[in-house]
Amino acid sequence: MKINITKKEYRLLLDILYLGDWMLTAHDDQEAPEKEKYQDVIQKFYSYAKEMGYENLIEADKASNKYYETREYEDTGGTHEIIDTYNNATFWDELVLELAMRDAKEKVGNDAFKKMSPEERIHLLYTLEEQYHDEFAANDLANLRVNK
Repeated sequence: MKINITKKEYRLLLDILYLGDWMLTAHDDQEAPEKEKYQDVIQKFYSYAKEMGYENLIEADKASNKYYETREYEDTGGTHEIIDTYNNATFWDELVLELAMRDAKEKVGNDAFKKMSPEERIHLLYTLEEQYHDEFAANDLANLRVNK
C-alpha cells in the first residue's frame, strides 16, 4: 500500500505522532517493551522528515539509530500548548472525580456504594462532582486542604 500525503499533511502527522508518543511515554522511567510497536511506527514516519523537507524538525542520531525532535520542533511545534490544555482539563476532571468518589463512599459506605445500581451511582457522583466543579470554578484551589 502506498499513501500519498502533502508536505503540510506530513507536518501535521509529525504533531500527531509527537502527541501520541508523549501520551505513551511522558511518565515512563524506562522503556516499556509493550510500547515498542508504537515507537517503531513513529520512528518509521520520522525517518521521512528529510525527504519531506523537515530535517530542521526531526534529526537522526547515528549513535542510537533513532530519530528525535529537534529543539526547533520543540520550540515552534505548538504541541506543548495542546498538552498543557489536556493536562489542565485532566487534572480538574480527575481531582473532581476522585473527591466525589471518596465522598460518595463516605456518605453511603463502601459496601453500599458497590451494591448501588449504575444509575444510582451516577446520580450520586454527578451531584458531588457538580459541587466540586462549582467550588473550583469559583475558588480554584484556595479552599482545598489536606488534613493530617
